[in-house]
Amino acid sequence: MPDDVKLACWKCLTSPAPGIKFRLCGGCGMAAYCGKECAKADWPEHKLECQEQRQMAGGAKDALKKSHRNYLSMSDWFAQVPGLFAEIEHLAWNHRAESPFIQAKTSKCDVDGSRTRVTMTPRSIWETDPRFSSCRKDIAQSFDEAAFRPDKMYVCELSKTPGQKIHSTMMFTEQEIRGAVIVEALTSRVKAQDLADAFAWFESMLPEQDAHKKLQFIRQRARSLHGCTAPQGSVPVPTRALNTEVAYMMMDTVDIAFVIRLTGLFSATHLNDREGVICGGDPADTERWTARFDDGNCALLLSYVFKSRQSQGTVVHFQV
Repeated sequence: MPDDVKLACWKCLTSPAPGIKFRLCGGCGMAAYCGKECAKADWPEHKLECQEQRQMAGGAKDALKKSHRNYLSMSDWFAQVPGLFAEIEHLAWNHRAESPFIQAKTSKCDVDGSRTRVTMTPRSIWETDPRFSSCRKDIAQSFDEAAFRPDKMYVCELSKTPGQKIHSTMMFTEQEIRGAVIVEALTSRVKAQDLADAFAWFESMLPEQDAHKKLQFIRQRARSLHGCTAPQGSVPVPTRALNTEVAYMMMDTVDIAFVIRLTGLFSATHLNDREGVICGGDPADTERWTARFDDGNCALLLSYVFKSRQSQGTVVHFQV
């Protein structure tokens, strides 16, 4: 096993779902598993290491177990922050060709994770920037491991300053990444298959009843607002406006904010180049969306084309 304990099952490498805790080996208290099956399957490989850990001096062993349990406690805290790991995965995926080092930072006084900030630093920066001198070796070692696959894994640091840090190689969640790919397709072109893929994604991500309600809502908007004449119960005919609305709904499902920039406005030129997030639909006008800007002000917008700015830093277009 690598020296840094990973936020993944030691056997299947699956990352834990939010709120789900690891099962620790009863012998050494170090190996972590998603369930009994993986623990049993990994035992032939882990057995020798487990025996070595149990033979360690009592004081050193207790300190190591305490450190590991603190690690798991901290990782569980971050896992409870709504949308955090979805945001981290989308950012890591979109920049996977750049060997990105993802950092999620907050302070000890952050009770609910609302102050957590996520940043991405490409290899071209972390290899030379003095700010990464203390962790550069660990970052490079993670990326340069023979088993590292950029389409399956990413490198992340979780920290509650000062002093608490977790450096981990983590596994991408298949459905999260599938969603990112679909959102990028929906907001860059108009193809029937992309909308069909989005419908399938909702069905795989949500409980059956919730998925049914979501798809019915999309179909209703397609008929009433976008002029869709597709048969009842089928996937609507895609349009640019409908596709972008569905993309927003997908991101909202995984608690990722749509960061936007307004450009190309003629009737409200003072809003050009403003940045903010989409907050949801306007209760008084189903055609419009509410956007909140960085200064706290809001505007009502008609969707024209929008993409999450986290998606390759794409500019977001809106029509007021």
